[in-house]
Amino acid sequence: MKRLFHAKPGGLPLILLFAAFMLIAVAAPVALSGAQVAKADSEAEKNLIRVATYNVRGPNDRAPNSWRDRLPRMVKTIRDNRFELIGTQETLSGPIKDLAGSLGFSYFGVGRDRHKGDEHNAVFYDPERFEMLSQETFWLSEEPQKPGSSGWDSACPRICTWGLLLDRRTGKRFVIANTHLDNRSAMARIQGVNVILTRLAPMIDKYPFILTGDFNSTADDMPARRVLGVLRNARDVSETDHYGAGDETFHDFHENRKERSHRKPIDFIFVNSRVRVLSHGAINDFRNGLASSDHFPVTAEIVLLDSPEK
Repeated sequence: MKRLFHAKPGGLPLILLFAAFMLIAVAAPVALSGAQVAKADSEAEKNLIRVATYNVRGPNDRAPNSWRDRLPRMVKTIRDNRFELIGTQETLSGPIKDLAGSLGFSYFGVGRDRHKGDEHNAVFYDPERFEMLSQETFWLSEEPQKPGSSGWDSACPRICTWGLLLDRRTGKRFVIANTHLDNRSAMARIQGVNVILTRLAPMIDKYPFILTGDFNSTADDMPARRVLGVLRNARDVSETDHYGAGDETFHDFHENRKERSHRKPIDFIFVNSRVRVLSHGAINDFRNGLASSDHFPVTAEIVLLDSPEK
């Protein structure tokens, strides 16, 4: 039989030299990969975005939870946690202007009634960091383009507001969508999610994509399960453990957990695979028995990716 590998007299057999070479060749990329990961983490820290979903509650409560009482608390919560991008629910024109003016933020979105007034799902953003390129609001009904339309026995018209934004820091474009599902009709919540996912499917496929909102249902219920067929719960894919408040995100101004009616989150941040999630939390901002809203803001530190995560 002809020998494929020959040894030099007094030296290592060539087959062993070949094996050693292959080990070095295999090992080298591992070391390089480690360096790349370190660099990627450094870039992630520099380029992360602090996004939040925040049901700010309508302005009809009396002191000590009137809007004028709560506005400074809310501004403090947002500044302390350095939110840069916020999907809000139950925002009216007056509070929107108050928040934008206090924070120096820009916003987009219209109201849900046929005159585009009433409650908004306004999205606030830091204009020094982001540029809004395009935006739209549609209605969660069988006629999504018809202002004020509703369906499936919903308690009121429901909407979704989305925008295409440019991150000035990285030059990347991404989409954020924000909604508030119906509080009465389970069918309206399910069908509302179907409208959102159908209308925004091209955006989900093309860009890093974030969906924020008050779902008036838990992660075990059909609306969230439907979303999870397309997107990922930021909490589930966070690279660090969830922090902050307990599982519930709606507390109804009760600091004592035993007095709360909800034990599971109903406010969510969902992302597609072009978004890396570094952390996820619910901010417990009770101070001296008072909170900024009847919901805890839910937040995530994210990084926009050039290609989907595997």
